Amino acid sequence: MPFHLVRSMTSRATVSHRNAFQASPEAEGRLLLLIDAFSRTRNGHRALEGRIKLAKLDFLIRYPKYLASLLRLRAGVDGSQGDSEDDNAIEQRMIRYRYGPWDPAYYAVLGSLIGRGLIEVVPISRGFGYRTTDKGAGLAESLANDDSWAEMLRRISLVRRHLDKSGTTLKSWIYEAFPEIGDATWQEPLP
Repeated sequence: MPFHLVRSMTSRATVSHRNAFQASPEAEGRLLLLIDAFSRTRNGHRALEGRIKLAKLDFLIRYPKYLASLLRLRAGVDGSQGDSEDDNAIEQRMIRYRYGPWDPAYYAVLGSLIGRGLIEVVPISRGFGYRTTDKGAGLAESLANDDSWAEMLRRISLVRRHLDKSGTTLKSWIYEAFPEIGDATWQEPLP
């Protein structure tokens, strides 16, 4: 094969692989809304506990068919609401990793949100958590007023109300309910 074709194929693969580690505006908005939903209580602030929980909740709000099934199995709630057309609208597929579904862009997304003062890392009894700052809560409120986030906010509300469990519990439930996720090889894109 001519060198210029090999080089072209290699550089495309590198760019595609590199894109998996970059923050997108959609991912930043989604994680900001998710962290904000778990940061607010009637009595003040709390935090979303760690990356494992963040990743499992994010998986469920990104994959509505899995969310609807898990809500039915674990909470007896019908979480579906016209999501079938949205099932393929995932901006970037998650991969199977050691502790379940994972997105390689989390480090970039969280770094961007922290660096811009929208979320903060706080110590909790078993490690660390994330919560929105006043600036982040204000931006989350602005996003919530934009109709394009309505379906995402509905899913976030469902996981907050019915699936506010530890990251380890959520991982176990996902593996039990969806063996195709647990059986996937590491770094395999999830369906």
